[in-house]
Amino acid sequence: MSDTTTYEAIFYGPNVIAAGTPRKLEYVNGEYQQEVVLEETEDGSTVRRSFRIGHETEEPIPYRFVEEDTEDMQGEADIPN
Repeated sequence: MSDTTTYEAIFYGPNVIAAGTPRKLEYVNGEYQQEVVLEETEDGSTVRRSFRIGHETEEPIPYRFVEEDTEDMQGEADIPN
């Protein structure tokens, strides 16, 4: 670890949020973040994907996809019976 406040991480998982995407993350209490949640909003829906740190210790630090949570911002559809 160096004197910088950020480190480079790379996320592996489903598109659009991950798929080998490199990002800068901030250290938390001087250590790598163990779990990261990335959020993407598209077409009125918000997708949150959870990632956990891999075993490697050299940058870029790999994060692997764990879970996805989708939130529809448009509400329920009004469909008559």
